[in-house]
Amino acid sequence: MPTPIWDIIETPQLALRALTPRKTFDRSVNWVHNSDLDDPTPFLADGQLLLTTGRQFVDNPAPDFVAYVARLAAAGVAALGFGTEVIAHGVPEELISACAVIGLPLFEVPYRIPFIAISRLVADNEAEQARAEFDRALAAQNDIARAAVGKGRLSAATTRAAEHLECQAWIFDADGEVVSNRSESSVPECPPDIRASVNTLLARARRARVVDDVPDEHRIVQTLGPSGQLCGAVAWSRGSEFGDLDRSVMTVLAALAEVSLEQTENLRVGHRAILEQLFQLLKDGRVDSVRRAVRVAGIELPKNRFAVAALNLSETNASVRDVLERRAARADSRFFAVADGRHLLVLIDASQLAAERRFFRINELTVGLSSEVGWAELTVGITQAVRSLEAAPPGSVTEFDSLVGESFFGLLASSSVADIAHARLASVIDSVEGLGLLRFAQVWLRHNGQWDPAARELGIHRHGLKTRMQRLAELTNLGLDTFQGRAELWAMLAAIDLNEKS
Repeated sequence: MPTPIWDIIETPQLALRALTPRKTFDRSVNWVHNSDLDDPTPFLADGQLLLTTGRQFVDNPAPDFVAYVARLAAAGVAALGFGTEVIAHGVPEELISACAVIGLPLFEVPYRIPFIAISRLVADNEAEQARAEFDRALAAQNDIARAAVGKGRLSAATTRAAEHLECQAWIFDADGEVVSNRSESSVPECPPDIRASVNTLLARARRARVVDDVPDEHRIVQTLGPSGQLCGAVAWSRGSEFGDLDRSVMTVLAALAEVSLEQTENLRVGHRAILEQLFQLLKDGRVDSVRRAVRVAGIELPKNRFAVAALNLSETNASVRDVLERRAARADSRFFAVADGRHLLVLIDASQLAAERRFFRINELTVGLSSEVGWAELTVGITQAVRSLEAAPPGSVTEFDSLVGESFFGLLASSSVADIAHARLASVIDSVEGLGLLRFAQVWLRHNGQWDPAARELGIHRHGLKTRMQRLAELTNLGLDTFQGRAELWAMLAAIDLNEKS
Protein backbone atom coordinates (compact mmCIF):
# COMPACT_ATOMS: atom_id res chain seq x y z
CA MET A 1 0.00 0.00 0.00
CA PRO A 2 1.38 3.51 -0.77
CA THR A 3 3.20 5.41 1.99
CA PRO A 4 2.66 9.18 2.30
CA ILE A 5 5.96 10.99 1.62
CA TRP A 6 5.42 13.42 4.47
CA ASP A 7 5.16 10.47 6.89
CA ILE A 8 8.64 9.48 5.72
CA ILE A 9 9.97 13.03 6.17
CA GLU A 10 8.51 13.24 9.67
CA THR A 11 10.05 9.96 10.85
CA PRO A 12 12.41 11.23 13.64
CA GLN A 13 15.06 8.52 13.42
CA LEU A 14 15.65 9.29 9.72
CA ALA A 15 16.43 12.99 10.35
CA LEU A 16 15.41 13.95 6.80
CA ARG A 17 15.13 17.59 5.76
CA ALA A 18 12.57 18.83 3.22
CA LEU A 19 14.07 21.14 0.60
CA THR A 20 10.96 22.02 -1.42
CA PRO A 21 7.67 23.53 -0.17
CA ARG A 22 5.43 21.41 2.07
CA LYS A 23 2.63 21.28 -0.54
CA THR A 24 4.89 19.35 -2.93
CA PHE A 25 4.97 16.43 -0.47
CA ASP A 26 1.23 15.72 -0.66
CA ARG A 27 1.67 12.42 -2.45
CA SER A 28 2.58 8.80 -1.66
CA VAL A 29 5.23 6.30 -2.75
CA ASN A 30 4.87 2.59 -3.37
CA TRP A 31 8.56 1.61 -3.55
CA VAL A 32 12.14 2.96 -3.14
CA HIS A 33 14.88 2.81 -5.76
CA ASN A 34 18.37 4.28 -5.72
CA SER A 35 20.48 5.24 -8.75
CA ASP A 36 23.21 7.67 -9.72
CA LEU A 37 22.54 7.38 -13.43
CA ASP A 38 21.98 10.58 -15.36
CA ASP A 39 18.82 8.98 -16.78
CA PRO A 40 17.49 6.23 -14.48
CA THR A 41 13.93 6.42 -15.87
CA PRO A 42 14.13 3.14 -17.87
CA PHE A 43 14.47 1.38 -14.49
CA LEU A 44 11.77 3.28 -12.61
CA ALA A 45 8.05 2.80 -12.22
CA ASP A 46 5.29 5.29 -11.52
CA GLY A 47 4.99 6.28 -7.85
CA GLN A 48 8.53 5.32 -6.80
CA LEU A 49 10.87 7.28 -4.52
CA LEU A 50 14.33 7.78 -6.05
CA LEU A 51 17.44 8.12 -3.86
CA THR A 52 20.74 9.38 -5.24
CA THR A 53 24.20 10.48 -3.98
CA GLY A 54 24.66 12.92 -6.91
CA ARG A 55 27.59 11.22 -8.60
CA GLN A 56 25.98 11.91 -12.01
CA PHE A 57 26.32 15.65 -11.38
CA VAL A 58 29.96 15.47 -10.24
CA ASP A 59 31.02 13.37 -13.22
CA ASN A 60 29.31 15.79 -15.63
CA PRO A 61 31.17 19.12 -16.11
CA ALA A 62 27.94 20.91 -17.10
CA PRO A 63 25.00 19.06 -15.53
CA ASP A 64 21.50 20.01 -16.71
CA PHE A 65 19.51 19.87 -13.47
CA VAL A 66 16.25 21.03 -15.05
CA ALA A 67 16.36 18.31 -17.73
CA TYR A 68 17.22 15.70 -15.06
CA VAL A 69 14.28 16.66 -12.83
CA ALA A 70 11.93 16.91 -15.83
CA ARG A 71 12.83 13.34 -16.85
CA LEU A 72 12.03 12.08 -13.36
CA ALA A 73 8.72 13.91 -13.20
CA ALA A 74 7.72 12.63 -16.64
CA ALA A 75 8.47 9.05 -15.50
CA GLY A 76 6.12 9.46 -12.53
CA VAL A 77 8.77 9.60 -9.81
CA ALA A 78 6.98 10.60 -6.60
CA ALA A 79 9.96 12.21 -4.82
CA LEU A 80 13.75 12.57 -4.85
CA GLY A 81 16.04 12.02 -1.89
CA PHE A 82 19.64 13.35 -2.02
CA GLY A 83 22.30 11.68 0.14
CA THR A 84 24.90 14.26 1.18
CA GLU A 85 28.58 13.98 2.14
CA VAL A 86 29.03 10.76 0.14
CA ILE A 87 29.96 12.26 -3.22
CA ALA A 88 28.86 15.86 -2.89
CA HIS A 89 28.98 18.33 -0.01
CA GLY A 90 25.41 19.50 0.51
CA VAL A 91 22.61 19.49 -2.07
CA PRO A 92 23.27 21.54 -5.24
CA GLU A 93 21.25 24.75 -5.24
CA GLU A 94 20.48 24.24 -8.94
CA LEU A 95 18.81 20.89 -8.10
CA ILE A 96 16.74 22.47 -5.32
CA SER A 97 15.63 25.24 -7.69
CA ALA A 98 14.73 22.81 -10.51
CA CYS A 99 12.66 20.61 -8.15
CA ALA A 100 10.85 23.65 -6.74
CA VAL A 101 9.97 24.92 -10.22
CA ILE A 102 8.82 21.55 -11.56
CA GLY A 103 7.10 20.57 -8.30
CA LEU A 104 9.07 17.40 -7.55
CA PRO A 105 9.47 16.85 -3.77
CA LEU A 106 13.13 16.93 -2.72
CA PHE A 107 14.62 16.11 0.66
CA GLU A 108 18.12 15.70 2.10
CA VAL A 109 19.33 12.39 3.52
CA PRO A 110 22.14 12.94 6.03
CA TYR A 111 25.35 10.92 5.72
CA ARG A 112 24.65 8.80 8.81
CA ILE A 113 21.32 7.53 7.39
CA PRO A 114 21.74 4.60 4.96
CA PHE A 115 19.36 4.44 2.02
CA ILE A 116 18.30 0.97 3.14
CA ALA A 117 16.70 2.53 6.22
CA ILE A 118 14.29 4.47 4.01
CA SER A 119 13.62 1.42 1.85
CA ARG A 120 12.93 -0.66 4.95
CA LEU A 121 10.53 1.96 6.32
CA VAL A 122 8.46 1.90 3.12
CA ALA A 123 8.60 -1.91 2.89
CA ASP A 124 7.63 -2.34 6.56
CA ASN A 125 4.78 0.12 6.14
CA GLU A 126 3.50 -1.75 3.10
CA ALA A 127 3.70 -5.07 4.95
CA GLU A 128 1.92 -3.61 7.97
CA GLN A 129 -0.86 -2.20 5.84
CA ALA A 130 -1.16 -5.50 3.98
CA ARG A 131 -1.45 -7.34 7.31
CA ALA A 132 -4.04 -4.84 8.50
CA GLU A 133 -6.01 -5.25 5.28
CA PHE A 134 -5.81 -9.01 5.59
CA ASP A 135 -6.99 -8.81 9.21
CA ARG A 136 -9.85 -6.55 8.17
CA ALA A 137 -10.81 -8.94 5.39
CA LEU A 138 -10.70 -11.89 7.78
CA ALA A 139 -12.79 -10.01 10.35
CA ALA A 140 -15.28 -9.07 7.62
CA GLN A 141 -15.53 -12.70 6.47
CA ASN A 142 -16.18 -13.86 10.04
CA ASP A 143 -18.74 -11.10 10.59
CA ILE A 144 -20.58 -12.00 7.38
CA ALA A 145 -20.59 -15.69 8.29
CA ARG A 146 -22.01 -14.92 11.76
CA ALA A 147 -24.71 -12.72 10.25
CA ALA A 148 -25.64 -15.46 7.79
CA VAL A 149 -26.46 -17.91 10.60
CA GLY A 150 -28.15 -15.28 12.78
CA LYS A 151 -31.67 -13.92 12.77
CA GLY A 152 -31.30 -11.86 9.60
CA ARG A 153 -29.61 -14.68 7.64
CA LEU A 154 -28.77 -13.90 4.02
CA SER A 155 -30.11 -10.33 4.03
CA ALA A 156 -28.16 -9.52 7.19
CA ALA A 157 -25.00 -11.04 5.69
CA THR A 158 -25.44 -8.91 2.57
CA THR A 159 -25.85 -5.78 4.68
CA ARG A 160 -22.72 -6.54 6.71
CA ALA A 161 -20.67 -7.22 3.55
CA ALA A 162 -21.78 -3.92 2.04
CA GLU A 163 -20.80 -2.08 5.22
CA HIS A 164 -17.35 -3.67 5.39
CA LEU A 165 -16.60 -2.95 1.73
CA GLU A 166 -18.28 0.48 1.77
CA CYS A 167 -20.36 -0.41 -1.25
CA GLN A 168 -23.86 -1.43 -2.24
CA ALA A 169 -24.67 -5.11 -2.60
CA TRP A 170 -27.74 -7.08 -3.68
CA ILE A 171 -28.61 -10.78 -3.71
CA PHE A 172 -31.11 -11.88 -6.36
CA ASP A 173 -33.14 -15.07 -6.52
CA ALA A 174 -33.55 -17.20 -9.64
CA ASP A 175 -36.25 -14.81 -10.92
CA GLY A 176 -34.01 -11.75 -10.66
CA GLU A 177 -35.83 -10.37 -7.60
CA VAL A 178 -33.86 -8.86 -4.71
CA VAL A 179 -33.77 -11.11 -1.65
CA SER A 180 -34.68 -9.28 1.57
CA ASN A 181 -36.15 -9.90 5.01
CA ARG A 182 -39.75 -9.10 5.87
CA SER A 183 -38.39 -7.13 8.87
CA GLU A 184 -36.15 -4.91 6.74
CA SER A 185 -37.45 -1.37 6.43
CA SER A 186 -35.00 -0.25 3.79
CA VAL A 187 -33.18 -2.15 1.09
CA PRO A 188 -31.06 -0.03 -1.27
CA GLU A 189 -32.83 0.47 -4.58
CA CYS A 190 -31.12 -1.51 -7.30
CA PRO A 191 -30.40 0.56 -10.45
CA PRO A 192 -32.36 -0.61 -13.52
CA ASP A 193 -29.22 -1.30 -15.55
CA ILE A 194 -27.87 -3.63 -12.85
CA ARG A 195 -31.23 -5.44 -12.77
CA ALA A 196 -31.10 -5.71 -16.56
CA SER A 197 -27.60 -7.20 -16.39
CA VAL A 198 -28.73 -9.72 -13.77
CA ASN A 199 -31.77 -10.74 -15.80
CA THR A 200 -29.66 -11.15 -18.93
CA LEU A 201 -27.18 -13.43 -17.16
CA LEU A 202 -29.93 -15.48 -15.49
CA ALA A 203 -31.72 -15.90 -18.83
CA ARG A 204 -28.54 -17.39 -20.32
CA ALA A 205 -28.61 -20.01 -17.52
CA ARG A 206 -24.81 -20.18 -17.44
CA ARG A 207 -22.39 -19.48 -14.63
CA ALA A 208 -20.86 -16.09 -15.40
CA ARG A 209 -19.21 -13.00 -13.93
CA VAL A 210 -19.34 -9.55 -15.51
CA VAL A 211 -17.25 -6.51 -14.51
CA ASP A 212 -18.65 -3.23 -15.71
CA ASP A 213 -17.11 0.21 -15.19
CA VAL A 214 -19.34 3.23 -15.68
CA PRO A 215 -18.41 6.85 -14.89
CA ASP A 216 -17.46 7.06 -11.18
CA GLU A 217 -18.74 3.55 -10.50
CA HIS A 218 -17.30 0.04 -10.52
CA ARG A 219 -19.77 -2.86 -10.79
CA ILE A 220 -19.56 -6.63 -10.60
CA VAL A 221 -22.43 -9.06 -11.30
CA GLN A 222 -21.99 -12.79 -10.69
CA THR A 223 -24.46 -15.65 -11.12
CA LEU A 224 -24.88 -18.31 -8.43
CA GLY A 225 -25.31 -22.04 -8.89
CA PRO A 226 -24.21 -24.41 -11.65
CA SER A 227 -24.94 -23.74 -15.32
CA GLY A 228 -28.43 -24.86 -16.22
CA GLN A 229 -29.56 -24.67 -12.58
CA LEU A 230 -28.81 -21.11 -11.53
CA CYS A 231 -30.31 -20.22 -8.16
CA GLY A 232 -29.66 -16.47 -8.29
CA ALA A 233 -27.02 -13.77 -8.59
CA VAL A 234 -25.06 -11.23 -6.56
CA ALA A 235 -24.22 -7.67 -7.62
CA TRP A 236 -21.77 -5.11 -6.19
CA SER A 237 -21.31 -1.41 -6.85
CA ARG A 238 -19.03 1.32 -5.48
CA GLY A 239 -17.05 4.33 -6.60
CA SER A 240 -13.60 2.68 -6.49
CA GLU A 241 -12.29 -0.58 -7.89
CA PHE A 242 -12.41 -3.69 -5.72
CA GLY A 243 -9.03 -5.09 -4.63
CA ASP A 244 -7.95 -8.69 -4.11
CA LEU A 245 -8.89 -8.73 -0.42
CA ASP A 246 -12.23 -7.08 -1.25
CA ARG A 247 -12.87 -9.92 -3.66
CA SER A 248 -12.09 -12.46 -0.94
CA VAL A 249 -14.88 -10.94 1.14
CA MET A 250 -17.17 -10.96 -1.90
CA THR A 251 -16.38 -14.63 -2.48
CA VAL A 252 -17.50 -15.51 1.06
CA LEU A 253 -20.86 -13.77 0.59
CA ALA A 254 -21.34 -15.35 -2.85
CA ALA A 255 -20.64 -18.82 -1.42
CA LEU A 256 -23.05 -18.26 1.49
CA ALA A 257 -25.69 -16.89 -0.86
CA GLU A 258 -25.36 -19.84 -3.19
CA VAL A 259 -25.73 -22.35 -0.35
CA SER A 260 -28.65 -20.42 1.14
CA LEU A 261 -30.55 -20.05 -2.14
CA GLU A 262 -30.02 -23.69 -3.09
CA GLN A 263 -31.21 -24.76 0.37
CA THR A 264 -34.25 -22.50 0.03
CA GLU A 265 -35.06 -24.09 -3.32
CA ASN A 266 -34.74 -27.60 -1.87
CA LEU A 267 -36.93 -26.68 1.11
CA ARG A 268 -39.51 -25.09 -1.17
CA VAL A 269 -39.89 -28.31 -3.15
CA GLY A 270 -39.83 -30.37 0.04
CA HIS A 271 -42.57 -28.25 1.60
CA ARG A 272 -45.03 -28.88 -1.22
CA ALA A 273 -46.65 -31.93 0.36
CA ILE A 274 -46.91 -30.15 3.72
CA LEU A 275 -48.48 -27.07 2.16
CA GLU A 276 -51.02 -29.25 0.39
CA GLN A 277 -52.06 -30.70 3.76
CA LEU A 278 -52.21 -27.25 5.32
CA PHE A 279 -54.42 -26.12 2.45
CA GLN A 280 -56.98 -28.72 3.49
CA LEU A 281 -56.98 -27.13 6.95
CA LEU A 282 -57.59 -23.76 5.30
CA LYS A 283 -60.65 -25.19 3.65
CA ASP A 284 -61.81 -26.32 7.10
CA GLY A 285 -61.55 -22.75 8.33
CA ARG A 286 -58.39 -23.08 10.45
CA VAL A 287 -56.85 -19.95 9.01
CA ASP A 288 -54.96 -18.69 12.08
CA SER A 289 -53.28 -22.06 12.67
CA VAL A 290 -52.19 -22.32 9.03
CA ARG A 291 -51.04 -18.70 9.02
CA ARG A 292 -48.66 -19.44 11.90
CA ALA A 293 -47.46 -22.68 10.31
CA VAL A 294 -46.59 -21.28 6.87
CA ARG A 295 -44.55 -18.46 8.38
CA VAL A 296 -41.89 -21.09 9.10
CA ALA A 297 -41.48 -21.36 5.31
CA GLY A 298 -41.37 -17.56 4.97
CA ILE A 299 -44.91 -17.35 3.59
CA GLU A 300 -47.55 -14.82 4.61
CA LEU A 301 -51.16 -15.66 3.80
CA PRO A 302 -53.44 -12.98 2.36
CA LYS A 303 -55.09 -10.80 4.98
CA ASN A 304 -58.88 -10.66 4.78
CA ARG A 305 -59.83 -10.22 1.12
CA PHE A 306 -58.21 -12.15 -1.69
CA ALA A 307 -58.82 -13.77 -5.05
CA VAL A 308 -58.13 -17.35 -6.09
CA ALA A 309 -56.33 -18.06 -9.35
CA ALA A 310 -56.48 -21.52 -10.90
CA LEU A 311 -54.12 -23.07 -13.47
CA ASN A 312 -54.20 -26.59 -14.90
CA LEU A 313 -51.39 -28.39 -13.09
CA SER A 314 -50.71 -30.80 -15.95
CA GLU A 315 -50.45 -27.95 -18.46
CA THR A 316 -48.35 -25.64 -16.28
CA ASN A 317 -44.61 -25.60 -16.92
CA ALA A 318 -42.58 -26.65 -13.86
CA SER A 319 -40.63 -23.40 -14.01
CA VAL A 320 -43.90 -21.42 -13.77
CA ARG A 321 -44.83 -23.28 -10.61
CA ASP A 322 -41.34 -22.60 -9.24
CA VAL A 323 -41.71 -18.88 -9.95
CA LEU A 324 -45.14 -18.70 -8.29
CA GLU A 325 -43.90 -20.51 -5.19
CA ARG A 326 -40.87 -18.22 -4.94
CA ARG A 327 -43.13 -15.19 -5.27
CA ALA A 328 -45.10 -16.49 -2.30
CA ALA A 329 -41.99 -16.46 -0.10
CA ARG A 330 -40.87 -12.91 -0.90
CA ALA A 331 -40.71 -10.31 1.84
CA ASP A 332 -43.43 -8.04 0.44
CA SER A 333 -45.79 -10.83 -0.63
CA ARG A 334 -49.09 -12.10 0.77
CA PHE A 335 -49.45 -14.92 -1.63
CA PHE A 336 -50.01 -18.68 -1.36
CA ALA A 337 -49.45 -21.20 -4.16
CA VAL A 338 -50.42 -24.85 -3.74
CA ALA A 339 -51.40 -27.88 -5.79
CA ASP A 340 -54.97 -29.05 -5.20
CA GLY A 341 -56.02 -32.05 -7.21
CA ARG A 342 -55.71 -31.27 -10.92
CA HIS A 343 -55.13 -27.57 -10.31
CA LEU A 344 -52.42 -25.21 -9.15
CA LEU A 345 -54.24 -22.69 -6.95
CA VAL A 346 -52.86 -19.28 -6.03
CA LEU A 347 -54.38 -17.17 -3.25
CA ILE A 348 -53.59 -13.51 -3.97
CA ASP A 349 -54.09 -10.69 -1.49
CA ALA A 350 -56.43 -8.00 -2.81
CA SER A 351 -53.61 -5.43 -2.66
CA GLN A 352 -51.52 -7.50 -5.11
CA LEU A 353 -54.18 -8.46 -7.61
CA ALA A 354 -53.23 -5.87 -10.22
CA ALA A 355 -49.57 -6.94 -10.19
CA GLU A 356 -50.42 -10.63 -10.48
CA ARG A 357 -52.85 -10.04 -13.33
CA ARG A 358 -49.98 -8.36 -15.20
CA PHE A 359 -47.69 -11.29 -14.38
CA PHE A 360 -50.20 -13.83 -15.71
CA ARG A 361 -50.81 -11.84 -18.89
CA ILE A 362 -47.17 -11.04 -19.60
CA ASN A 363 -46.31 -14.73 -19.32
CA GLU A 364 -49.38 -15.72 -21.41
CA LEU A 365 -50.66 -18.15 -18.78
CA THR A 366 -54.10 -19.72 -18.96
CA VAL A 367 -55.70 -18.65 -15.69
CA GLY A 368 -59.14 -18.60 -14.11
CA LEU A 369 -59.55 -15.86 -11.51
CA SER A 370 -62.27 -15.66 -8.88
CA SER A 371 -63.89 -12.52 -7.58
CA GLU A 372 -62.61 -11.17 -4.25
CA VAL A 373 -63.62 -13.40 -1.34
CA GLY A 374 -62.97 -13.71 2.39
CA TRP A 375 -61.64 -16.74 4.27
CA ALA A 376 -65.18 -17.93 5.00
CA GLU A 377 -65.74 -18.04 1.23
CA LEU A 378 -62.55 -19.89 0.29
CA THR A 379 -64.37 -22.84 -1.28
CA VAL A 380 -66.55 -20.39 -3.21
CA GLY A 381 -63.43 -18.68 -4.52
CA ILE A 382 -61.93 -22.03 -5.55
CA THR A 383 -65.10 -22.98 -7.40
CA GLN A 384 -65.21 -19.63 -9.17
CA ALA A 385 -61.54 -19.87 -10.19
CA VAL A 386 -61.89 -23.42 -11.53
CA ARG A 387 -65.04 -22.59 -13.48
CA SER A 388 -63.41 -19.50 -14.93
CA LEU A 389 -60.41 -21.62 -15.93
CA GLU A 390 -62.70 -24.03 -17.78
CA ALA A 391 -64.02 -21.12 -19.84
CA ALA A 392 -60.62 -19.44 -20.36
CA PRO A 393 -59.14 -19.35 -23.89
CA PRO A 394 -55.51 -20.57 -24.02
CA GLY A 395 -52.97 -17.98 -22.85
CA SER A 396 -55.52 -15.66 -21.29
CA VAL A 397 -56.90 -14.66 -17.89
CA THR A 398 -60.64 -15.14 -17.47
CA GLU A 399 -62.24 -13.53 -14.41
CA PHE A 400 -65.36 -14.92 -12.81
CA ASP A 401 -66.97 -11.49 -12.42
CA SER A 402 -66.76 -10.76 -16.12
CA LEU A 403 -67.85 -14.27 -17.02
CA VAL A 404 -70.97 -14.12 -14.86
CA GLY A 405 -71.58 -10.53 -15.90
CA GLU A 406 -71.88 -11.58 -19.51
CA SER A 407 -74.49 -14.25 -18.73
CA PHE A 408 -75.01 -16.98 -16.19
CA PHE A 409 -75.98 -19.34 -18.97
CA GLY A 410 -72.68 -18.69 -20.68
CA LEU A 411 -71.12 -20.86 -17.97
CA LEU A 412 -73.36 -23.87 -18.38
CA ALA A 413 -71.45 -25.42 -21.28
CA SER A 414 -68.31 -25.75 -19.21
CA SER A 415 -69.52 -25.93 -15.62
CA SER A 416 -71.71 -27.61 -13.09
CA VAL A 417 -74.92 -25.62 -12.57
CA ALA A 418 -75.03 -26.50 -8.89
CA ASP A 419 -71.44 -25.37 -8.28
CA ILE A 420 -72.02 -22.08 -10.02
CA ALA A 421 -75.35 -21.54 -8.28
CA HIS A 422 -73.78 -22.06 -4.88
CA ALA A 423 -70.92 -19.71 -5.82
CA ARG A 424 -73.21 -17.09 -7.29
CA LEU A 425 -75.67 -17.07 -4.37
CA ALA A 426 -73.22 -17.81 -1.54
CA SER A 427 -73.42 -14.39 0.10
CA VAL A 428 -77.24 -14.46 -0.07
CA ILE A 429 -77.64 -18.01 1.21
CA ASP A 430 -75.28 -17.37 4.14
CA SER A 431 -77.59 -14.73 5.65
CA VAL A 432 -80.94 -15.39 7.33
CA GLU A 433 -82.53 -12.57 5.36
CA GLY A 434 -81.18 -13.78 2.03
CA LEU A 435 -82.18 -17.41 2.59
CA GLY A 436 -85.75 -16.31 3.40
CA LEU A 437 -85.91 -14.15 0.29
CA LEU A 438 -84.79 -17.06 -1.90
CA ARG A 439 -87.56 -19.25 -0.49
CA PHE A 440 -90.11 -16.54 -1.26
CA ALA A 441 -88.63 -16.37 -4.79
CA GLN A 442 -89.09 -20.12 -5.28
CA VAL A 443 -92.83 -19.77 -4.66
CA TRP A 444 -93.11 -16.65 -6.79
CA LEU A 445 -91.30 -18.26 -9.77
CA ARG A 446 -93.39 -21.43 -9.43
CA HIS A 447 -96.39 -19.19 -10.05
CA ASN A 448 -94.68 -17.86 -13.21
CA GLY A 449 -93.90 -14.56 -11.53
CA GLN A 450 -97.56 -13.74 -10.78
CA TRP A 451 -97.89 -11.67 -7.62
CA ASP A 452 -101.37 -12.46 -6.33
CA PRO A 453 -101.36 -16.29 -6.36
CA ALA A 454 -97.79 -16.35 -4.96
CA ALA A 455 -98.70 -13.88 -2.22
CA ARG A 456 -101.78 -15.91 -1.27
CA GLU A 457 -99.70 -19.09 -0.92
CA LEU A 458 -97.16 -17.24 1.19
CA GLY A 459 -99.80 -15.58 3.28
CA ILE A 460 -98.57 -12.03 2.70
CA HIS A 461 -99.77 -8.99 0.77
CA ARG A 462 -98.62 -8.80 -2.88
CA HIS A 463 -96.94 -5.43 -2.18
CA GLY A 464 -94.93 -7.11 0.58
CA LEU A 465 -93.85 -9.79 -1.90
CA LYS A 466 -92.84 -7.14 -4.45
CA THR A 467 -90.75 -5.36 -1.81
CA ARG A 468 -88.99 -8.62 -0.95
CA MET A 469 -88.22 -9.40 -4.58
CA GLN A 470 -86.82 -5.89 -5.09
CA ARG A 471 -84.51 -6.51 -2.14
CA LEU A 472 -83.44 -9.89 -3.60
CA ALA A 473 -82.72 -8.22 -6.94
CA GLU A 474 -80.35 -5.83 -5.13
CA LEU A 475 -78.56 -8.67 -3.31
CA THR A 476 -78.14 -10.86 -6.40
CA ASN A 477 -77.59 -8.06 -8.91
CA LEU A 478 -80.26 -9.68 -11.11
CA GLY A 479 -82.93 -7.78 -13.00
CA LEU A 480 -85.94 -9.69 -11.70
CA ASP A 481 -88.27 -7.46 -13.72
CA THR A 482 -86.84 -9.07 -16.90
CA PHE A 483 -87.26 -12.56 -18.30
CA GLN A 484 -83.46 -13.19 -18.34
CA GLY A 485 -83.07 -12.22 -14.70
CA ARG A 486 -85.95 -14.41 -13.60
CA ALA A 487 -84.71 -17.29 -15.75
CA GLU A 488 -81.22 -17.13 -14.26
CA LEU A 489 -82.61 -17.08 -10.73
CA TRP A 490 -84.94 -19.98 -11.55
CA ALA A 491 -82.02 -22.02 -12.96
CA MET A 492 -79.91 -21.42 -9.87
CA LEU A 493 -82.74 -22.24 -7.46
CA ALA A 494 -83.50 -25.38 -9.43
CA ALA A 495 -79.89 -26.47 -9.10
CA ILE A 496 -79.58 -26.15 -5.32
CA ASP A 497 -81.53 -27.49 -2.37
CA LEU A 498 -82.50 -24.68 -0.01
CA ASN A 499 -83.94 -27.21 2.43
CA GLU A 500 -80.37 -28.22 3.33
CA LYS A 501 -79.80 -24.68 4.63
CA SER A 502 -80.84 -23.92 8.18
